Amino acid sequence: MKKYYGHTLLYLHETIALGSECADRFIGDERSREENFIEVFGDVYHPMMADLGARLFAIWETTPYNGHWPQVTIIWEIDEFADYARIGKAQARGGTHEEAAKKWSTFLAEIGASGEGRIMYAGKYNRTLAQLQEANFGAGLVIQEIMQTKPGRQDDYIRELERLYVPWSERTGKRWLGSFITTFRFNEVIHYWALDGDWDCFANHYPSWKDSPPAEIVTWMSVAPALRDGWEDSILQALPPSPLQ
Repeated sequence: MKKYYGHTLLYLHETIALGSECADRFIGDERSREENFIEVFGDVYHPMMADLGARLFAIWETTPYNGHWPQVTIIWEIDEFADYARIGKAQARGGTHEEAAKKWSTFLAEIGASGEGRIMYAGKYNRTLAQLQEANFGAGLVIQEIMQTKPGRQDDYIRELERLYVPWSERTGKRWLGSFITTFRFNEVIHYWALDGDWDCFANHYPSWKDSPPAEIVTWMSVAPALRDGWEDSILQALPPSPLQ
């Protein structure tokens, strides 16, 4: 069953597909669509969210060869559902930040963007943004895994992942950034793995094994199928405002 751990925080997860109109809008502008997105993000959206108490946890773009592109993933860290309520109320019609919210949504409409939002609980042993920054944890290039678990088995899946997969993964260049449970859904977990040396990780650690898999992975592969139905991986790289670089 999905559990809420009182010491954990909440996270707002946004996936924004940059529309084809983005390039047309900036014809003659030498900047890329991502640079223009980041400019408006920095001028309008980030200040609004910070003013409402949300902390920017990460902002990544999907790399072209593994994932849906062009696409940006944004994660905000908040303390509790009261913060989510305050953000929603402030951005709504008549709210204190209606104008900024409208400016941001107008920009997204003009570039033909579309997206998907999630509210996520942190896994039991996730570290907060402040703890990650204190540890100088870098997440310049990450693997995002969106997992479809068996119904109601999100916590069980994370527990077994931490026990069997995380130790091996961190020995082979993929540091566990955290696992998140999507609320209001009963079968989704999102993992993030930060790659040592960014792109050099693939040269240094892939393929993950050349002959037969190690014993812990054999055990993991025997346990995991009973807890999950499938997954989709993407390789994401940090955009300039992302704090974990």
